[in-house]
Amino acid sequence: MPVGPDDIHRLIEQLQPVRNRFHDDKATVIAIYGSVNPKHDARITAYSKAINILNSVQLSFTFISKHLLHGQWWEAVARNPIPDPDKQIYANEFANFTKIAFVQGIFLAIESSLRLFLRALDSAACKSGMAEFKSIYECLFKSKLSAIPSDGIALLDLLRLVRNTIHNNGVYFNPSGNDASITWNGETFVFKQGAPVDFVTWEFIIRVSEALRQLLLEVVEDTNLKGISVEINDPFSR
Repeated sequence: MPVGPDDIHRLIEQLQPVRNRFHDDKATVIAIYGSVNPKHDARITAYSKAINILNSVQLSFTFISKHLLHGQWWEAVARNPIPDPDKQIYANEFANFTKIAFVQGIFLAIESSLRLFLRALDSAACKSGMAEFKSIYECLFKSKLSAIPSDGIALLDLLRLVRNTIHNNGVYFNPSGNDASITWNGETFVFKQGAPVDFVTWEFIIRVSEALRQLLLEVVEDTNLKGISVEINDPFSR
């Protein structure tokens, strides 16, 4: 789908409030865990990693808006004249590259943090936090936290399957050969074997990012994680 100035402006407006709420939540969590180093404790660096991803996506949007969609920029950087249709193709491809990076980045930020939380609560669980990700969040949510986060398992099931399609250029493949469906937030998302996943729009990803923000806050405010008074070291921050 071609990207234009209006599209990018709309996406920036949709993403900015999510980024701002991540910042606000980070400040709230820093206040909760006032005895630990906010630069290194995983309950806080989870926000730092997510915010870094959101910042990078915003910079990509700005680059598209200010440069890739303007002929003058292409004239300044290109060695040879580039036809206008090709400029649009390059802008579309860069936007798609950014979308893939967004999915990968926000997924990894959440996954790495949840693994650290599980190790802190039970160092032996799920192969010391190194088992497949689904077993990590199911174990954490169902047996290690004081309450199961609302819709958290369905949300991460959905994001995990979306992320896995990246390995096949957006096409869903299951080793079992079966289709899959995930119901989240009252909506059912279908993954058909051998078919492209067509619902991963920018709006979908931004909506998932907001849901991940809510999930993360629910997790880090859980009584059991609050009960860990020492620093939960995040090696990523060192």
